[in-house]
Amino acid sequence: MDPSEFLKTAELLKTYTDQPHLRTSVGRSYYAALLYFRERLKVLGLEKTKQPSRDAHAFVIQCLNFSGVIECIKASKYLHDLQQLREEADYHLDKTFVNNDAHDAFAKAKKAIDDYAKNVTAQGETELTRQAANYAKQKNWI
Repeated sequence: MDPSEFLKTAELLKTYTDQPHLRTSVGRSYYAALLYFRERLKVLGLEKTKQPSRDAHAFVIQCLNFSGVIECIKASKYLHDLQQLREEADYHLDKTFVNNDAHDAFAKAKKAIDDYAKNVTAQGETELTRQAANYAKQKNWI
């Protein structure tokens, strides 16, 4: 399955006004982007091999952040924002979510994926792999 397909679910759910739909839309937007980038990193040979389930989200976000590739750094920032919003949606039940929250999450996830797909060249992916692997080794993730 292509993880970016979760965006279709997020897009559908963001049209509702009730809390469960809006919160789930936020979560699907985050996971669409996170899993898209996790799979891209795997294709490039970057996979968290040491304690794979521990810090799995941080692995993806930080590899992108320390990649030296502007689209990846931007994607990292979007993912960080989306992760915070997803955690609020999942754990802070006293917060009220509105359509704009779900729309913003969807837009950030879509932009991160689209910018990468359209603008990161093979040379950019080589740089991403080199820089991110160095960082991941320092963190003892690979």
